[in-house]
Amino acid sequence: MVHHLCLMETKPEVTPEKIEEIMIETRIRLLKLTEVANLRVGKRIDTSGGNPYTVFYSFDTETMDKLKAITESAVYTQYEKQILSPNITRSTCYEYEMEPGKDVRYS
Repeated sequence: MVHHLCLMETKPEVTPEKIEEIMIETRIRLLKLTEVANLRVGKRIDTSGGNPYTVFYSFDTETMDKLKAITESAVYTQYEKQILSPNITRSTCYEYEMEPGKDVRYS
């Protein structure tokens, strides 16, 4: 099982209301993909300046091949174009293998 985590920094003009909309749209769109499990979406709590990432999403999927299918799907591509591109300056994504003892080459 692969866990995908994406941290995103919003553009300066993105309002708190827009952040709420990004969170809602992320949930709506990513949950349309049957390969996505355990979706989490959140916003930054501490705004004192140490954390540049305003919002995040994470989910589980079975394999890296399934993750590739997710990110190449029409739903995800449209999500990137309509929601992320207009509002996000940068994102950093990570993948983690969640099964102890599993060789990550076979994730």
